[in-house]
Amino acid sequence: MTAATGKPVSMNLRERRREQTRYDLSGAGLEIISAEGVDAVTIDRLATQAGMSRGTVYAHFEGGRDEILQEAYKRVGRELVSTAQRLADSAGTWQDRVMAYARAMVALTEDHHRGYFYNVAGPALFASRVERGEGSSAALAAIHKELRLAQEGGEIGSDVDSEETAVLLVGCLREAGIEIARDAMEPKKFLSAFKRLLDGLTP
Repeated sequence: MTAATGKPVSMNLRERRREQTRYDLSGAGLEIISAEGVDAVTIDRLATQAGMSRGTVYAHFEGGRDEILQEAYKRVGRELVSTAQRLADSAGTWQDRVMAYARAMVALTEDHHRGYFYNVAGPALFASRVERGEGSSAALAAIHKELRLAQEGGEIGSDVDSEETAVLLVGCLREAGIEIARDAMEPKKFLSAFKRLLDGLTP
């Protein structure tokens, strides 16, 4: 059994309540971001949105706004991977399972403010603190696994470096997310181009 945060419920009641409050505050931040953008997130707005006092906000996030935004950023990354995994679970081929990560990125950018926060504003805010986000790390591991298994099954050329190729594909996802968030790329064209890259890996 897990809490709303996805963490195992092995904590005591006080710890669970603290985690739930932190989850609620990061969720309030994302609600504000989706409605108005990251610049609209302030401690007062967060407190009002979550129905808490400023003191409660700081009691759970001593770093204030920046710490809450960083937690919200990680949460979007986890949501992105969850969406991709759900899509991949119903896919029939390795290409479709990898494409699930591209489709999940496009789905994220349909919420313009949230997509911009995850792909543009968030990395700019936290670049010096996070080498690779949770979403990118999970996507990298999953795509590498798919490529390796496809290669073992003879569906990908033996000369393909599955690990390095996975890094390049995740880089494509990140760059496309940025361009789509900036309205500089059409999602349909991105999906078509990404599919062509995958098709090029077949022997």
